[in-house]
Amino acid sequence: GRDHQMNFIRRLSFDRAALGIVTIASAGVIGEAATRSSLHDAQSPTECRYPPLSSFVTKDHIRELEEKSVVVIHSVLSDATLRYARENAEALSSKMYESLNDSDVRQDQILSIRENDEHDHGDALVHCIKLLRGIPFLLSKFGYCTSHSHIVPRQCQLAMFKPDGSVYVRHLDRCNFSMQEMGLVGWLRASDYRHRVVTAILYLNAPDWGGGGELRLFDENGNDEENSDIIPSGGKLILFDSSRVEHQVLPSNFEDRYALTCWFNGDLTQMCDDKC
Repeated sequence: GRDHQMNFIRRLSFDRAALGIVTIASAGVIGEAATRSSLHDAQSPTECRYPPLSSFVTKDHIRELEEKSVVVIHSVLSDATLRYARENAEALSSKMYESLNDSDVRQDQILSIRENDEHDHGDALVHCIKLLRGIPFLLSKFGYCTSHSHIVPRQCQLAMFKPDGSVYVRHLDRCNFSMQEMGLVGWLRASDYRHRVVTAILYLNAPDWGGGGELRLFDENGNDEENSDIIPSGGKLILFDSSRVEHQVLPSNFEDRYALTCWFNGDLTQMCDDKC
């Protein structure tokens, strides 16, 4: 009868309203996911050129990075600069916070820092930030062929592992999962991670560090005998391919372990030319 028809219309109107609300909410979630990025104000390699870096990073280092997916460069900081940079880092320890990752994945304290933060980080630590951010200019200058079209984030991540068993489990710095594996929202939110191509780490510990906390690099072919442990000695710079080198941080033993990291985004090259 008429009452049944009216009830049907009411239910239909409610369903349409609910569908509209869900559609709007979904669009909001997808929009937020699509725009979530820390790279909105990223710069070009040319804008981040830092001439002092050329004294330490050479064409041969870039060729080694291409060939082995990792290169270790020693003593990029003088003893005095390292000492002051460490003091600058320690002064920020009270501002550091736990990573948003699950605590069973990583247990370090981190802080995102920029050259021009309101808080003065100290000349030595700012020098370290500029060193890391200057690397993509040299990748371009020396024709690095594994990736290209690099962009440079304004921020670096300062990380501190306490000597309490804190670790960072085995992982890749680049997200290589597909949208089908992650779901649309998760895949969009991982945009920054999906485009990482080179990782740069500078250690701010004692130059004769012997307190554990090694960076373990896993062999790409799964041969555990070929894994290598990098001692995080102060002034040591490590560059590696974010898309290929799985790694983990082992526990530190005696004192806080500090590292400054910058991830460079870009596009992977499908095929290197003959020089590689």
